[in-house]
Amino acid sequence: MSVTVLLSICVILLLLIIIWLVYRSRKMMQHYILLMETLICLMEAGDPNLDGHSMHVYNIVSVFYDYLPEEYQRKISRENLKLSALLHDIGKLGIPRSVITKRGKLTAAERDLIKKHPEISVEILKPLDFMAKVEDIIRCHHERVDGSGYLNLKGDSIPIESRIIAIADTYSALTMDRTYKPTLPYEDAIIELKQVAGTQLDEDLVRYFCEIPMHRLDDCLVSVLKITERYQKGILNNEGQA
Repeated sequence: MSVTVLLSICVILLLLIIIWLVYRSRKMMQHYILLMETLICLMEAGDPNLDGHSMHVYNIVSVFYDYLPEEYQRKISRENLKLSALLHDIGKLGIPRSVITKRGKLTAAERDLIKKHPEISVEILKPLDFMAKVEDIIRCHHERVDGSGYLNLKGDSIPIESRIIAIADTYSALTMDRTYKPTLPYEDAIIELKQVAGTQLDEDLVRYFCEIPMHRLDDCLVSVLKITERYQKGILNNEGQA
């Protein structure tokens, strides 16, 4: 692991500790959210295949929760779900940027590297005891209900929060700009989700997701684009002053 990656991870751990201290006060929840936003946006800013993705997934699961039946909501901690969504890709810090930003098809070795990012996420968070409640959710967010995911977990053996994040993650990947694929509009993305329901994604959860009005999902992206634009301008300004 390079010195740059190690320094990035150290900075993130420091920020997470600060976030935890703020979170414990309970009176400063807004500051907690802003610190989390800053942490993730700084991690992803300027990366064409990550920029704003985690915030987008975070926004989507926040809306998705509202459209779940009460029986599902009772099984889930909304706070843990949102925290897991925000941090689900933090392990990509441990993957070479040349792999993350590659425009062509990945080699078998590169695919194996990418598959390690959920476990790297858990390793980054492990020193922080208060993150233990979200470790399994993050570790399993690339599992497929047919058992062909990274860890070969199947169906209900995958945490429900992980199955929710998997849907939000897939929708985000389909509808955000990427160097390796065209962006899909809402209607086509929904078709794609339905096509993999029951194999890649939880069929019941996909059905509930498809009940979310288009404008609610569009709003999830609009707010992210505003945030990423702000951070992107900051990066460009700093580069111009260098």
